[in-house]
Amino acid sequence: MLSKKINKKMIEPYLLVLPALILIMVFKIYPILYSVIGSFFVKAKGGIIKFAWFTNYKFLFNDPTFTNSLWVTFKLNIFITPIQIILGIAMAIYLNRNFKSVRIARTLIYIPVAINMVVASTIWNMLLSPNQGPINSIFAKFGIAPQPFLTSPNQALTLIIIICCWKGVAYWMIFLLAGLQNVSPSLYEAGKIDGTNYFQELFFITIPMMKNSLKFVIISDTMINLFLFVPVYMLTGGGPQGSTDTLMYEAYRAAFKFANYGRSYSIVTILLLITFIIIGIQMHFLKNED
Repeated sequence: MLSKKINKKMIEPYLLVLPALILIMVFKIYPILYSVIGSFFVKAKGGIIKFAWFTNYKFLFNDPTFTNSLWVTFKLNIFITPIQIILGIAMAIYLNRNFKSVRIARTLIYIPVAINMVVASTIWNMLLSPNQGPINSIFAKFGIAPQPFLTSPNQALTLIIIICCWKGVAYWMIFLLAGLQNVSPSLYEAGKIDGTNYFQELFFITIPMMKNSLKFVIISDTMINLFLFVPVYMLTGGGPQGSTDTLMYEAYRAAFKFANYGRSYSIVTILLLITFIIIGIQMHFLKNED
């Protein structure tokens, strides 16, 4: 009887996490394995699928479209991730103070997060329309010439970065604010006794004590931005002139526009590999020290 109770107690935790594990296997692990395996196959004449080793990868690294998508993806991450984290920290510090309208301020700042990315992209597309768009109408009142915005290869990527930052900063700010609220006030009191100024408190007390929250935000934000797709799909379609053509959008286009699934799987596999490498480096430098 006792052994049955022990066995039941040992099994119960696994039963509780089983639904989550099944969902992860079906919607995460299986697609990854399917993409990796599929990247080694090509469609030959007559629609026959053949094993081709690294043929898809050889074509990719000799394709300027792929190298451009790789560079665009890195450029987006070089700007979006640091901007979101720096602004998120600044907003968290601002909202961590006690003032009368703090709840209203938090609500207003969080509004972009509550808006679906598809809806947000549609709104921004209307605002940035080069033909009688609201922003160009405001510019006209100040004598500024109409801007091409998302139809310009020189402006489109910058605007995608701005839109992604506008949408994501408040989301990551919530996690950073939670980490900031766990910092003991006694540390600041001790710092004041030692004569620390604002910047010394920020860099030697606040940020180090938020390390766990920062680690989570940096890694999660990097992953999301590497797989950026919706704003590119909704606003620019990878254009103009490939200036916003990310790896994820290139994988989508290869599969669903040209039915070149081997190419699409190869791009996704490379993107996954890049993600694992970058996250591994981040975890190495952000690891907790005793």
